[in-house]
Parts: sequence; C-alpha cells; structure tokens
Amino acid sequence: MVNVAALKAAKAGAKSVTMTDLEYAKDKIIMGSERRSAVISDETRKPTAFRESGHAIVAIHTDGAHPVHKVTIVQRGTSLGMVAQLPDKDETSASRRQLLAQLHVCMGRRAAEEVIFGENEVISGAFSDLQEATSLARAMVTKYGMSKVVGLVADDCDCNGRCMDTETKREVRKLLDRAYNNAKTILTTHSNELHTLADALLEKETLTGSQINALLGKKEMLPVLDNPELGSVVSRKEEVDGCCYRESQNESGKDDFCSY
Repeated sequence: MVNVAALKAAKAGAKSVTMTDLEYAKDKIIMGSERRSAVISDETRKPTAFRESGHAIVAIHTDGAHPVHKVTIVQRGTSLGMVAQLPDKDETSASRRQLLAQLHVCMGRRAAEEVIFGENEVISGAFSDLQEATSLARAMVTKYGMSKVVGLVADDCDCNGRCMDTETKREVRKLLDRAYNNAKTILTTHSNELHTLADALLEKETLTGSQINALLGKKEMLPVLDNPELGSVVSRKEEVDGCCYRESQNESGKDDFCSY
C-alpha cells in the first residue's frame, strides 16, 4: 500500500507521502483502479446509484454489519459501482449475528431493485450476491452448527450442496428468505434515506462513510431493525473481515462480490 501511495505522490511531484495518498492506495487495493474514462449513460448510472445505496442502507441499519467505508458509482475494473466495508477492529471469528448481517447486506442490491423499480425490473447483476449469500447460509447450517433444526453438525458439502437433505435445504432457504425480506423491510422503512443517498451519489459519485453519516444525520451507524434472529441491539457493532460489494458490468455477475 505504501508503494502505491509513494508512486502517486511521486507522479504528483510531491516531496512526501500524505494521508490522501495512503487513502488513495487503500481504495485502489480494496476496490480496484478507477475507470473515469468509461462512458456510462444516465440510464445506467441511476439504477446503479440505487443498488449501491441499497447495500449501504441495509448495512447501516443491520446490527453486526461492517461499517461502510465508501460507496461509489465510479467504474472500477468491470464494476459499475461498489460498496466497501471495513471492520473497526480485528476479529478471528464471526458470530451468528455477524453472519446473519452479511446475509442481509448481500440481499441489499436485489432488494433495492425490487423496492425502487418493481419485481419485473430486477436484473441478473445480483447473481454473485445471491451466490455468496447461498454459500454463507449453507455453511451456517452444514458447517457452523448454527441451525436449531439441523443441529450441531459439520457436513463436508461441496460448493453445490449435493450432500444436503431436504431438511437442510429448507433451513438454508429459510435463512435466505428471511434475510431478503428483512433487507426489503429496511429499505422500505428508510426509503427517504435510500433516495437521499442515491441522489447524492449521482451528484458526487463517491461518498465516504463519514460523509454518508453526515448526509443521513447519523452520529454513528446503529441498527434499528428489531429482529430476534439478530440478537439484542447493541450500541457498538462487533466486526469481522472487511469486504466490498461490486456491481459488475457483465450480466454473468462475475466479480460482483469480493471479500478480504
């Protein structure tokens, strides 16, 4: 990261590396290189702004989700937009509450599409989000012992879940359906915030977590959804590994989601 920052400073003719250079380097490593030369139509920018805003709003209002580091609709690589999240402390494991929060955030883009544009206007770009959510839900049920119905088991399922019986598949589906419905509830309840953030992204293109907090009038990102599946609401979230959610220009959905 320091090398990337130093290279940027040298190109600018600076005599030293500043925090601005380091922030640039961190974002480049986490989110990829910006492609501001790419021509993106308004018909594409507006839906992208709402989808990325959906990710961010769900993260802000879900207990256990990573803090939002940055949201952008500037193309980076093949991604039309992205939400980057970073933990505020190091963690070596994740609680059930934190994993459920990840499921919620994975569903944010598709939920935003349905809330804003309607069920018939959802697109295939959320493929990787759904794939990531399915893999996580499957692991919670078959590997982490986080289903009361299936119990404390650790089955060695392949990536397609071929070893899962009907009961296990039902539990995975239950987790996914609940996460999606909760994401829709959050976005419907906080529709004003969704529109405010999307409008700001269309104007500014990139916003930091602090700027989003100021925009939405929040001192800190606290959960508001009262969901027994997420456990008790706390004033400070426990965090796990940082991650970013990308919207791919390729309809196959590849590279939509990455974790670090």
